[in-house]
Amino acid sequence: MMKTVGIVSEYNPFHNGHKYHIRAAKEACGADYAVCIMSGSFVQRGEPSIFDKWSRSKSAVMNGADLVIELPVVYACQPAEIFAAGAVKILDSLGVVDHICFGSELGDTGALHRLANLLQNEPEAFKHLVKGQLGRGVSYPKAVSNALSHYASEDIHDAADDILKNPNNVLGIEYIKALISLHSSITPVAVKRIASGYNDNTIAGSIASATAIRNEIKEGGISDKVRMSLPGSSIDIISVNLRMNRHPVYMNDFSDILLYKLRTMEKSELLKYPNVKEGIENRLKKYAAASTNCEDLIEAVKTKRYTRTYIQRLLCHVLLDIKNADISMFKSRECPSYVRVLAFNNNGKKLIKMIMDCCPYPVISKVADFRCTDKRIIKMFSYDIQATDIYNLAYRTSEFRKAAEDYFTSPYYHRE
Repeated sequence: MMKTVGIVSEYNPFHNGHKYHIRAAKEACGADYAVCIMSGSFVQRGEPSIFDKWSRSKSAVMNGADLVIELPVVYACQPAEIFAAGAVKILDSLGVVDHICFGSELGDTGALHRLANLLQNEPEAFKHLVKGQLGRGVSYPKAVSNALSHYASEDIHDAADDILKNPNNVLGIEYIKALISLHSSITPVAVKRIASGYNDNTIAGSIASATAIRNEIKEGGISDKVRMSLPGSSIDIISVNLRMNRHPVYMNDFSDILLYKLRTMEKSELLKYPNVKEGIENRLKKYAAASTNCEDLIEAVKTKRYTRTYIQRLLCHVLLDIKNADISMFKSRECPSYVRVLAFNNNGKKLIKMIMDCCPYPVISKVADFRCTDKRIIKMFSYDIQATDIYNLAYRTSEFRKAAEDYFTSPYYHRE
């Protein structure tokens, strides 16, 4: 019987570590197919993707992925819990996925599963301890790890702090929590990350973090170090983009839009956006008036408690006009979603046919032909369209700044 592994990804950009992970995931799970759920125009850190979603999904199917599906932006640009829940909900809905495989600094699925079980069924005393830690200004991961020292079994509580310091471990725990919540039959499998850490800032070999690669591209373009860390097909796709003046996109490219919105918006309006609380709206208004770009604004607003990533996600919500009411609706387990196909190969074509027979959600290949009567799905999808339209305003070449690109771009079919 053919098996399929699901991978939650951003491929920002697609690099050698991603290629290794797809191969390792198939091997670890005995899978014939790999379905990747990928963030689109904006990613989990609260930033625009460095290159467009079609380029990144094309790289993926040229390097081991069989089918790439877009993670709706209302899930993509969120803290780990909502990001993971949205991705797992879609993977579970496909009806063809046997395993979910994720990279992890720990690489121990059992330990992550035990932590996920504890966090999914938090005792009241545990919740109280976490709340008390947060009240003292401790970061959420540290507050949870401190609480775990009282509640986790002996084999993991001593390591809980180290486990929760690493973002991929945290995401792995959230994937497992989402599977538990959905009563999903999908089996989680952790593959240990190799060579580089999630937040490593420099390229030291052929396997480098996406953070290091983005930093190198920002500072030195497609340098020898970048070429060393990306598959040749990724380099070719990026080079074509650069020749067309589809340059890398960064948060600063949206400075004028964001500063305009923040300077003209009332504080009461800001409170309607996710994570605007405890007076942070005052800091946003104050420093939006004094800053000249997004980078300056983020540096001025952030604090020990409100990290750079926290502020970036907040700004993305303002940029895309995603409000609290929207997130409350979309994060509900009962809220439906859709399957937006970005790229596929021959195996992916077979998977799409199977998914269309099994999935209760709409499967979207051609946006212009998409019809739906569910207002929740229509609104969720409209945010993806809007995200692309706003993303394109970062380009300096007029032909790429136009709206409605989603309506004119077909999924990439990689014929092998």
